[in-house]
Amino acid sequence: MNIKNYIPNPVLSLFIRFMFFSVIFLFSTVAVSCSSDASQTTSTVPISYESTSVSETTPETKDSSITTVTEASITETTTGVKWVEPSENINPLTGKADMDPDNYNKRSVAIVVNNHYAAIPQRGLHRADVIYEYETESGQTRLLALFADISAVPEIGPIRSARILSADLCAGTNSIFIHFGSNWRVPDHLKQYGIQAVDGNVMCASSGHSVDGKITLSKNLFFYRDDKWRKERAIEHSAVTNGELIRGAIDFKSISTEGETPFLFPFVTSESPSLEGGLPCTDLTVYFSATNCDSNFKYDKDVMMYTKYQYGGKAQIDEITGEMIFVKNVIILFADIRSHGDPTIDAFLENGGTGYYASDGKIIEITWEKPTPTSSIELFDKDGNPVMVNAGRSYINVVRQTRESKTQWE
Repeated sequence: MNIKNYIPNPVLSLFIRFMFFSVIFLFSTVAVSCSSDASQTTSTVPISYESTSVSETTPETKDSSITTVTEASITETTTGVKWVEPSENINPLTGKADMDPDNYNKRSVAIVVNNHYAAIPQRGLHRADVIYEYETESGQTRLLALFADISAVPEIGPIRSARILSADLCAGTNSIFIHFGSNWRVPDHLKQYGIQAVDGNVMCASSGHSVDGKITLSKNLFFYRDDKWRKERAIEHSAVTNGELIRGAIDFKSISTEGETPFLFPFVTSESPSLEGGLPCTDLTVYFSATNCDSNFKYDKDVMMYTKYQYGGKAQIDEITGEMIFVKNVIILFADIRSHGDPTIDAFLENGGTGYYASDGKIIEITWEKPTPTSSIELFDKDGNPVMVNAGRSYINVVRQTRESKTQWE
């Protein structure tokens, strides 16, 4: 129909005007009614912003349930945040702006480190961007230390053998896997999922030959048995390397370091800290087994970090520097872990699970997913929203889901 040629019908026009004023009258009546109801509600239930968050005076508890975290508290951590965006100087494993720009779009490394009581203190962990702790066999835990920049890896050890679980944790960040020997099932798993690795067990020598304290190894040898440790410990607790030697091993094996290291988690800046609505958590103990029953994290409010203790309250320190392990984030992933019988374990990470996330002296419940060996780990709050993680170093504990009730905090 051509609007310019349209001639209105007088009766139809009158009808349209009647309908228009009728609708206006109806809406006016409803608005007055709603206004009256709202006024009555406001007078009987005052709005209190304080009631939407967990009170600082809430009594401390060691109950493993934190279902009292309110929906409003979660909302506080998911609105108005400042995300960390990828750039040349952002470390993708920590979200901190402290990485050499030359390392942008380069692959990280993941190094298996011994955590047996006879193998402590270790070296190099104080510089790791991420540390995973996980069970191997007989309840003993082992560590996987991740570094975004290979050149930043200090002397590190004792390096230990690989398991399928550590390989899968490594693959989630596209890291190059550094280990010293492996369980017999590992090589086929690495090949199946395209996980590139360097096995120091076939590239090792003694550290007896050095010049001015610098380890000099024969051609194609990039790991060494530390002579001091060999005098103090069993030989399996003595393998060491460093960033320069690791790069040499990677080049020797023609492994490319080009390729993105994905963000470990969605990171937020200090201007919009995560977990402001969480429950207080200044002393957190993770129970792995009777062998490792007290992986403990104590919150230092002066530096806003957690310090790590284990084996009867011993501070976990670096032997060379004497520095303690400090981390911004502590994450616990309860996983479907079962005994394999050889006597290693099988970890069905593809089943996901529940867990906790602690940071800045607070803690919340989470769920997590890792659908395939090469998938990243994703964290979700109790409402299914992605968990935002504070920028900084993380310590991630992978624990049997049957041990969940033994993890406690206050």
